[in-house]
Amino acid sequence: MKLDIRKYIRCLLFVLPFLLGSCNQEDDINEIFVSGQWQLVNYYTGIDWNNYNANAKPTYTKPEDLKVINAFSIMFNDDGTVQGNIENGTYSGKWQANAKDRSIRITQIECTVSLSGKNKEFIDKLKNVQFYQGDNIMLRLAPNERTTCMQFRH
Repeated sequence: MKLDIRKYIRCLLFVLPFLLGSCNQEDDINEIFVSGQWQLVNYYTGIDWNNYNANAKPTYTKPEDLKVINAFSIMFNDDGTVQGNIENGTYSGKWQANAKDRSIRITQIECTVSLSGKNKEFIDKLKNVQFYQGDNIMLRLAPNERTTCMQFRH
């Protein structure tokens, strides 16, 4: 009986590294990005990137502004394309993320409407995105300085 338990423990210790090692950062990218459509919550300024919006201030607070920007969406596809909705139109482009440094690039954005106002602001911010934070519930995209961000939710 004692020998069987030792054999079982050895087998478990042998298999455990393979089970734990099979999880990689690519899984995190897919869980975060390729998990459906994201809706814009708001833009934030004065953020502390490491404290998840601890002192952040939302850019928009008026209901009429929030109604417009909350309709903006983004969907990351596993083939490296991105698409979404803006006011009275849509856009598409390419995306690529790196889990090691949590960097992201959104490029080659094309829109079905000419850009002005909040549409232009949204697309310009997407073009400047360089870093991400998040999980399958909340996603933050930030430019290089990481003192502002776009926050999305499912």
